Amino acid sequence: MRPAKVVHTITGPAAIPDDNRILYFQRDRAGFSFLSHYYAASIEIDGETWPTVEHFYQAQKSPDPEYRAAIRAAVHPSLAKQLAAAPEAPSKVSKRSWFKISGVRPRADWDTVKVEVMRRGDIAKFRQHADLAALLLATRTAVLIEDSRLDSFWGTGENGTGLNWAGRILMEIRESLSISRG
Repeated sequence: MRPAKVVHTITGPAAIPDDNRILYFQRDRAGFSFLSHYYAASIEIDGETWPTVEHFYQAQKSPDPEYRAAIRAAVHPSLAKQLAAAPEAPSKVSKRSWFKISGVRPRADWDTVKVEVMRRGDIAKFRQHADLAALLLATRTAVLIEDSRLDSFWGTGENGTGLNWAGRILMEIRESLSISRG
């Protein structure tokens, strides 16, 4: 079943900042919230529908049907992330962790597959929502940066030198869309 077609509330492409850098997440520059994995754009992958890319991503940490149902039912992507927290994370982060509460471990190969899982979710988002794909293409050659000071893997990290995998994946998808629309 394909996700219902939704008309998103963004009113056209926002102006690219003069520095050609689009920072989203903590310091959303107006008009670029659609880049976030928390953005409400449902996706369907392998016959399952997820409210956001974040829900899909967090659900892939375990094949357990009960866990996946809890993630899907999370009313906000931040709750899905809390439910998926590693059991060994600080108690402030892991207090709602399904893994900590259930005593089940996340999949052992998670660190190996997580980039491909996120890429798969983002590809689905922009292939299944043409309006969002058009907005992504409208960013042209801008550098897309997940401005997360707390995450040096997906974002910029505390000192701004993080790996920015979230932004890198979006730029890969933008390039692929650009080539396919040629």
